[in-house]
Amino acid sequence: MLLIQLPVPRLNFGLRTGNIPLGGACLKQAAAGIPDLRVDILPESLASHAGDQVLIKAVTEYHPDILGFTVFSWNLARSLYLAEKIKEKIQTRIIFGGPEITPDNELARSPIVDVYVYGEGEGVFRRLLTDEALWKKGRVEDRSGISYLGLGSPYVNGFLETGAENFMLVETQRGCPYRCGFCYYHKSRKTLSMAEDGIVLDGIAHALDQGVEEVYLLDPSLNSRPGLPALLEKIAGLNRSGKPAFTSEIRAESVDDNMAELFRKAGFTGFEVGLQSTNPSALKQMNRPTRLPVFLSGVKALQAQGIVPTVDLIFGLPGDTLEGFGRTLDFVHAHGLYDHLQVFPLLVLPGTAFRKKSRELGLNYDPHPPYTLISSPGFSSQDMVRALDLAEEKFDTGFIPFPDLEVSFKSEKGGDLYISLDGRPCLAKLVLEDRRDLLEIQALARQITSPFQVFFGPAVRDKAYQKAVLACISGQNPFVPVEVVFLEPEEIPNTGDLLAAMAIKRPHFLDQDLRYLYPEPGNRAVQFTMITKNSDLCFEGEMRRQVFLWDRAGLPEDSDFKDLAHLDGVLINSFLPFDRQKKFQDRIIPLHEDILPVNFADVRLQTRWIQETGSERYNISLLRGFFGLRSCMGC
Repeated sequence: MLLIQLPVPRLNFGLRTGNIPLGGACLKQAAAGIPDLRVDILPESLASHAGDQVLIKAVTEYHPDILGFTVFSWNLARSLYLAEKIKEKIQTRIIFGGPEITPDNELARSPIVDVYVYGEGEGVFRRLLTDEALWKKGRVEDRSGISYLGLGSPYVNGFLETGAENFMLVETQRGCPYRCGFCYYHKSRKTLSMAEDGIVLDGIAHALDQGVEEVYLLDPSLNSRPGLPALLEKIAGLNRSGKPAFTSEIRAESVDDNMAELFRKAGFTGFEVGLQSTNPSALKQMNRPTRLPVFLSGVKALQAQGIVPTVDLIFGLPGDTLEGFGRTLDFVHAHGLYDHLQVFPLLVLPGTAFRKKSRELGLNYDPHPPYTLISSPGFSSQDMVRALDLAEEKFDTGFIPFPDLEVSFKSEKGGDLYISLDGRPCLAKLVLEDRRDLLEIQALARQITSPFQVFFGPAVRDKAYQKAVLACISGQNPFVPVEVVFLEPEEIPNTGDLLAAMAIKRPHFLDQDLRYLYPEPGNRAVQFTMITKNSDLCFEGEMRRQVFLWDRAGLPEDSDFKDLAHLDGVLINSFLPFDRQKKFQDRIIPLHEDILPVNFADVRLQTRWIQETGSERYNISLLRGFFGLRSCMGC
């Protein structure tokens, strides 16, 4: 049997995915001891970074009798697609489980799936593997109330590794005492189930032994755990060095000075503290009573201990209006709660009270994941756009970030740029300096990563050929986000024609997730970047950016960065010695937040630059694995 969990799609390769298959590891642990059964989890490097065709090939080569998918909103459509393509190639039975699999989610229903598992999966999983008759039901839910937290941590018991991102999840409880209308936590389990202190401490001791940098306590609200102060004292006794750092979710109203001090001594560095809204009507509708003075007191107590509270705000809530949301922003600003602030639209998720009452509440939401609210009685579609604008203007920041600029394309050996994923060479950057036969492109399309970049060099100007290349790649990998980079084009690329030629699945999850990058909905899964030093060309608009090509004899001065500040970045393609360019990097590192984005054509220099300026967001060890090849058609 093989288990797979697909990541949140992104447009930048090498970003930390957080795609930890904890659910799969819990299933594997629960199945231990069943005779003649082998359960494997698809390696994280493949699951998180491989393109559609690479994943299909990897699974079909494994040829599992049973294939299980952990399904979230961000991977539902792709999981269904892969399941269908895999079933066309091999005989296997498909199980879907996870937060996205709920009785009211019609999008998940497909004849490709043999069994849907609702709620916690360990008990059902064991029964499916030992009772053939259960498969005939098609949809199964564990109503026993039995908790499998007593089995211990899958990390400690050898069913899950900490992985390259050096990040670990520790599950201390399941279920939630609160009944927030936008949330599914309390639906997955009717009662609270707690892991014993010893199991939690074993997990933390394992993190210490493995040198893990960060541990996330996977609780919907840590404060609901009975005996929490005593557990925190035990954690503090283990974690005397303060490494790893702990983060989790908590209701700020539950925190006083003593509790905040206990959190600090245990090694906690941050909490998501909620809030969502200060509008009494919205708080009532979402069934989340909040005493604002007590909330503020808890936040201040955390801050006094050096613990960072992250405040979450939702616009579009039932009972709220644009004016009401504006008052929430005023509250956050007046009390200085915006250093770590997250603002996002209401998502009408399957299984939640808001989804169940969506007609009654007048919620008009997108039917595709992540089910973003379009309008409601209190928010017009224009109000939804304006709400985010108000927040960004108020706090002078962007809450839905644009993709990073990362357009390196040169290696020591030249050619295309590959990365090894679980021993498989996978193509991450296709560099077309000249035309290549489309049969070669077709073969290469079966080896790509996700996301993926195509570079069209100055000699590859034929528009029909460009469309054919993109159609070939996307046709075989319809869920892979793509960046198309034009190196020194003679004229402005027609991105509309290129998009029309591509077979990217629409709506792509990114089309919905990044909806508010621009005022109007549309493509968010394909980024177009033009790199040129021709000042007569102007390339702007949705999912377009223009980057200056610096190929002069010297390196840029501070005044050059100021002169180029109107552009989206600068790519330094220098033939100066490697060490001299490193010294240049060292000089401008302190300036990087105050100048336009800087990239380096040499992938080694670019990886070093990312490490020095944004390593907390990237898997640097993965990026260091880039290697150049002229061709890898036979890989």
